[in-house]
Amino acid sequence: MREDSEVSDDLRKDAASSVGTRAYWPKFSAIYASGVLAAASIGKIGPISGELRGELGLSISQVGLISSSVTATAAVLGLLVGFVTRSAGKKSLLLSGLVVMAVSGALLARLDGFAALLATRLLESLGYVVVVVTAPVLVMSLGGGARRTAALAVWGTFLPVGLALGSFAGGTVSAALGWRAWLVVAAGAVAVLAVLVAATVPRGTIGEEQEDDGAGAERTRSAPLELARPLALSSGFATASAVIVSLVALFPTYLAESFGVPTAQAGTLTGLISLIGVIGGFVTSGLLRRGTRIARVFVVGVLMPVGALVAFAGFGGVVLSVGGAVLVALANEAVVAAVFAAVPMVVSSARRVGTANGLVAQLGSLGSLAGPPLMGLVVTGAGGWWAIGPVTLVVCLVGVALLRGSVRHGH
Repeated sequence: MREDSEVSDDLRKDAASSVGTRAYWPKFSAIYASGVLAAASIGKIGPISGELRGELGLSISQVGLISSSVTATAAVLGLLVGFVTRSAGKKSLLLSGLVVMAVSGALLARLDGFAALLATRLLESLGYVVVVVTAPVLVMSLGGGARRTAALAVWGTFLPVGLALGSFAGGTVSAALGWRAWLVVAAGAVAVLAVLVAATVPRGTIGEEQEDDGAGAERTRSAPLELARPLALSSGFATASAVIVSLVALFPTYLAESFGVPTAQAGTLTGLISLIGVIGGFVTSGLLRRGTRIARVFVVGVLMPVGALVAFAGFGGVVLSVGGAVLVALANEAVVAAVFAAVPMVVSSARRVGTANGLVAQLGSLGSLAGPPLMGLVVTGAGGWWAIGPVTLVVCLVGVALLRGSVRHGH
C-alpha cells in the first residue's frame, strides 16, 4: 500500500538527513512555541473572567464571547488562511501572525468597553489563525523523513499545552499583579518569541525535492480525490475535537453534581486531565518515528468512548470517573497528533499542505464549538449523564473510519 511505502521512504530519508539534527530541533522548538503561545491566548481570558465582570461590569455571556472568539474565528477563516499560505512567504506569515497577536494582546490591557475588547480580541484571533495554519507548513520546510512525521505529531500537542499555560500562568500572574499586567506579560512573551523566530527559523520555501518527500507524489489525482482525503482527515479531526472539548466543558459539572466535588476543584482537576493527555501525543510521535503506520494509531480513537462510558457512568466514585476521563484525554491527543502528522500524506504536493492545514483548523474549530452544546442537549434529552458514553461511541466510530480512510489510497 502507498502508506507503507511512505513510512519506509520516511525512514530511509530520515537516516540520510540525520546530519542536521542539532539544528533541526531548536528551529522546530521556536515554531512549536509559536503554537503554544497562540493557544495560550485562548486560555488566558478564563482566569481573569471574574475581574472582567467585576471591574468592567461585563456579563457572563459577554466574557464568554470574548473568550471563545478565537475558536469562532478559526472556524470561519481557517481554510481561507490556508489558501493564502500557498503563495505567501511562510516565515513572513508566521511573524505577521505573532506581531498581530502581540500588539492586539497589549492593547487589550488598556481597554474597558465590551465592544472595544471584542473587536481587539477578534484581531488577536486573526493572528492566532495565521500562526496555527502556517506553523506546520514551516515544520515541513525544515526537512523530511520520519523526523518530520514525528515533529508534526509533537506539533499536535500545542493546543492542550497552550491552554494549560494560559490558564495556570494567567491565574498566577493576575493574582499577583492584576489582570491588566497579565495581559501585558502574555503579549510581551509573544513579542519576544517573534524576535526569536525571526532570528532562528528559515524561510518556509518547500522545493521540488521536498514535494516528493512524503507529501504525496501523485500530482495527477482527480479534483474530487484531491479534496476528498483532506476533507475526510479534517472531518475525523472535528469528531475528536468535539469529544475532548465536550469532556473539558461538561466534566466539572458532572463531578460536582454526581460526587459533590467543589466546582473550583473540579475545574482544576479537569485542566490537569487535559494536560496529562499530552503524553498521548508524544507517545504517538515516538511510534511514528519508529515506523508505526498512522492508520493503526487512528484505531486508538476507539478507546475514547470506553473512557467516556467509565467517566460518566455515575458509579465507582471520583477515582474511577477521573480514570475514564484520563483515558479519553490520552487517546484523543494520540489521535490529534497523528492527524497533524498525516496532513502531508493526504495532499498531492507540498504546496497544498497549507490549504489542508487550514481545513483541519476550520473543521476542528467547528467541532469544538458544536460539541459541548450538542452533548449538553443529549444529556438533557436522555435525562442523565450516562448518554454521553453511547453518543461518544457513535461519534468516534465515524471519526476513526474517516481518519483511516483519509490515509488509504482511494480510487
